[in-house]
Amino acid sequence: MRPRLTLLITLSSLAAQGTIIDRTAIIVGNHVIKDSDIDRDIQVTSFLNNEQPNFGPSSRKQAANRLIDQELIREEIRSGKYPVAPQSEADNLLAQIRKQRFATDAEYRRALQQHGITEAELKDRLAWQLTVLRFIDTRFRPAVVVSDDEIQQYYNAHRAELHRAHPDAKGLEDLKPEIEQTIAGEKVNKLLDEWLDQTRKQTRIEYLEKSLQ
Repeated sequence: MRPRLTLLITLSSLAAQGTIIDRTAIIVGNHVIKDSDIDRDIQVTSFLNNEQPNFGPSSRKQAANRLIDQELIREEIRSGKYPVAPQSEADNLLAQIRKQRFATDAEYRRALQQHGITEAELKDRLAWQLTVLRFIDTRFRPAVVVSDDEIQQYYNAHRAELHRAHPDAKGLEDLKPEIEQTIAGEKVNKLLDEWLDQTRKQTRIEYLEKSLQ
C-alpha cells in the first residue's frame, strides 16, 4: 500500500516541571491531533517498517499529513457506516508479522520496547489499517473498470519485467489477472487521492503547530 495509505496513530508526552503536557498540534473539523499522536504515529510506523524512529521536522510533517488523512477517513467511515475489521483479523496479521520478523518472543518484545509502543497499541493500529483497506475497497473499487486495451497496453510496456518475475508465464493470458489487479490498484489509489484532496478543501484544518503545515 502507498505511504499515504500507511494510516497509524501515535502517543507520547512532553514533561515540564513534573507535569505531563500534550499540546494540540492540528484541528481537523471537530477533532484534534495532539503532539503525542504525531510521535506515536512515527513510533508505530517505524516499527512496522523495521526502521529507527525519526522525530525530525520532515518526519513529523509526514506523520501529521497521515493523521489528517486518517481523521477524514474515520469521519467518512462513521457517517457512511462502513464495515470495521474484526479484532481477529488484526490478531492474525500480527501473528504473521511476528513469524516473519522475529525468531523469538523475547526479540519481539525488545523491538516493541525499543520503539516505545505496546502490543495493544500495535494491534489497534493493525485493526485500523485493515478497516481502512475495507473502506477503500468498498468506497472506490466498484467505480473502477479495467479494459482489455489497458491490459494489453500494460503488457506491451512491461513485458520483459513481467516475464522475468513470472518465467513460467507463456503469454498475456497467464499474466492477465495480475495485470488487471495492478491497474485497478492504481486507479483506486487515484480515486482515493482525489477524494482526500477534495475532502481536505471542504474541511476546517487549523495548524496550531505551524511547522507541520
